[in-house]
Amino acid sequence: MRERLSAVQRDLQPGRTGRRSRVVVTAAAAIAGVAALGVSMFGGGPVERPDRPGTQLAAQLGALRGANDLVRATRAEVGRDPALYPTAYGRLEAALPGGHRTGAEPPVPGIRPAALARLARTDMLDTPAWRAQYVCLSLSAAGTSQASEASDVPRAPNVLGATSAAAVLERAGLLAQVEAEALGYLRTPDPEDDATTSLATRAAFLQTLACLGRDDQVAPATLTRLAADTAQVDQPVPALYAVEALRAVGVRARATRVLRHAGADLRRADCAGSEPIQRAASALLRRELTPQTRACLLPALHDPDTQTRWLVRRALALGASDPSAPPIPAPTAAVRSDGLVAKSPTQLGTLTATYNAARALTASGGRERAPDWLEKGLKRLGLDPGLDPSDRLLLAMTCHRLSLGCGPQAAEGARAAAAERAVPARLTTVNQHSWYGATAARAEFGLGCPRTSVESLAHGGDALPAPSLRVVVVLADAGCTAQARRLTEGTDLVAQAQKALRDGELVTASDAIQAALATDQNVMQTFWNDLPALLKPYRDAEFPDLYADSPGGAASADATRAAYYLLA
Repeated sequence: MRERLSAVQRDLQPGRTGRRSRVVVTAAAAIAGVAALGVSMFGGGPVERPDRPGTQLAAQLGALRGANDLVRATRAEVGRDPALYPTAYGRLEAALPGGHRTGAEPPVPGIRPAALARLARTDMLDTPAWRAQYVCLSLSAAGTSQASEASDVPRAPNVLGATSAAAVLERAGLLAQVEAEALGYLRTPDPEDDATTSLATRAAFLQTLACLGRDDQVAPATLTRLAADTAQVDQPVPALYAVEALRAVGVRARATRVLRHAGADLRRADCAGSEPIQRAASALLRRELTPQTRACLLPALHDPDTQTRWLVRRALALGASDPSAPPIPAPTAAVRSDGLVAKSPTQLGTLTATYNAARALTASGGRERAPDWLEKGLKRLGLDPGLDPSDRLLLAMTCHRLSLGCGPQAAEGARAAAAERAVPARLTTVNQHSWYGATAARAEFGLGCPRTSVESLAHGGDALPAPSLRVVVVLADAGCTAQARRLTEGTDLVAQAQKALRDGELVTASDAIQAALATDQNVMQTFWNDLPALLKPYRDAEFPDLYADSPGGAASADATRAAYYLLA
């Protein structure tokens, strides 16, 4: 699912592009995954800062350059370990036919429940309900091999499958959280999510609840509203998923707005007019594969995204009965012996990491030295009509930070931020993603302190946990200094930063110092004197103007941002 199911959440995963394929959360949620915007230097009295490195930062960012000319989250190669998203869609792809297959091919390797539960527990870049969606999809890919079935939605797991999914999630310690999140979102969708994101998320969560045998907890009125919204959405992928999720629980829905122009779209010879995954979804909604669409979809069988390949293969299977049609190449997903699938080895940059790199450049005084490849990558996204709407805000924030004109998509994102993007009135555990995102956007564009209240923050002894620090920093950066000061009363943030640096937690240390400066806590000159030595173990051995999250590690965009906010 996620953009396409579109989603910035995937942006938080190493190897994900800014152009997404699933809708899991909006860019606001992705921004929330980034450490909150750093504060300009506040308070603390005059100090003498040591000379800082950074003169080669722009050049050394090339070590984090992705194949798509965005910045990668980390210099370490990614893609060798299994993950939930590629496991779900890779298994679904592998279960579909390739060529003129007979149905006698070997089944997809069985998945080991313990391995899947461990992955569900440790793959932290998705919320529990999204992880449950991928668990259900992974278990549903047990052998749809006949060509006549290939274009159908994966069957809802039978009783055994449902029990297996629930057992896996129970083993992972997630089952209760999954049910609460999915039912809560279906009852009350996040008001910060756009229509496309909301529809895709509700469809996915409904499918998950059906997989777990809990769809009877969804009110009929909720299903009626989902069906009505399906008729209005103009994106084929979320419309398809909503139609299929509703059908699985006995509700008929029609993607009216998509189908209104799908016939003409499927007959266009211009393959650049829409993304392959959207064209595939249109074909599946109409149950029609035109020659023009077949020609456009065949190259996408080699797309690095497993979800794209799966939907494209389903669409191409609509023409499997045509003896004149060329054989469909065999699936490319490599399912391991334990049933899991590794992430794509393609090293791609993300908008989230790129935003962190932009912040590092400006903090080091290198705004004007942004690499040419990075500026070109951002401007290319800004001109891309296929850029998911939920990516526009993060693109606009990045370009704003670098003082770049990035075209109409970034301009649209900036307009959305300026249109008094609503910040929830209170920060809660339920709305924390949208709260972070909306507050961070206001901070980036200088829109002033929002009308929001943070009653209290979790404390860990005498220190503030990392999430609480991010709340304080983003509040201060948005101009809510009084609230930030109240929330840090009694906490020695400088001592916490020093301990974090000793304990190998660079990002936490940086946030603690930003919070201290924002709330007028005194940062002694001795701290600044000692800072170069404290940061030295975090410098990348090969690229010393880049920094790692922990001593001796590979450089990351977020750690580099954190270091330069300390050194600014």
